Amino acid sequence: MSNIKNSFRKLDDILLDMVYDILLYMVVYSFTLGDWGKYVWVVIYPRNRNTSYTAKSFVVNPQKIYEFEHQNVCNSCFEKIYFIEYDYTTDNHDIDFNPGISELQGNYIKIKTTIIKIGNLAIDILNKVVNSYLDPSKEYGEISIYFTRREVPDNYKIIGEIEGSTILGQPIPAKPEFYEFMNQYYEKIIKSKKNASEQSIPAKPEFIYIPVFEFRALKEKKKDTNDEIELSYPDYYLFSLMIYQSSKIF
Repeated sequence: MSNIKNSFRKLDDILLDMVYDILLYMVVYSFTLGDWGKYVWVVIYPRNRNTSYTAKSFVVNPQKIYEFEHQNVCNSCFEKIYFIEYDYTTDNHDIDFNPGISELQGNYIKIKTTIIKIGNLAIDILNKVVNSYLDPSKEYGEISIYFTRREVPDNYKIIGEIEGSTILGQPIPAKPEFYEFMNQYYEKIIKSKKNASEQSIPAKPEFIYIPVFEFRALKEKKKDTNDEIELSYPDYYLFSLMIYQSSKIF
């Protein structure tokens, strides 16, 4: 992964600090969930010119981690943690938690505070990225945040690695072939439904979300020669934040 340094470019310090802060909140969220927090996703849907938003979070059920890690697709492995609606006009966060997860019951205040900070900070990051690096005339309908941690005897190994990590980001170039792939994909689904004479025939979506900007946490390592820095993924955790553009494709 020595060439990964050429694939990312460093952004201004304020933005990188914001992304690092959201990484730390994801760590708190993951650890607070205990066994439920090994794989964590937070997905945010901005509204009203990126001021209000809805968001959801899901995890891998700890009883299905092996199944998730050894199968290509495992839709039954996921469990919802919460759904949230935030209205900036009233500064109100309406949160619906999954009542079936005991870790939520005992840590309600801590988790509520953490997920509100994650959502609000993600919107601030989106606005800064759009104003500085993307086209403000476009709509950006999704922010996806991912964090996973490995099982280690001492969680401080994860914390120590995070403290030494580097946050890097880059725009994601448009790929026209992806649009054609999605068109063919939905055409195939609709055709199969018609051939099966099913009553409900799905319509192709008018919009899809296309990834346009990404942040990742990486670690720096000096090569043996000429002090060149090599970037690679961390050993004990993974973190990414992706911004998606709402694109009309059909």
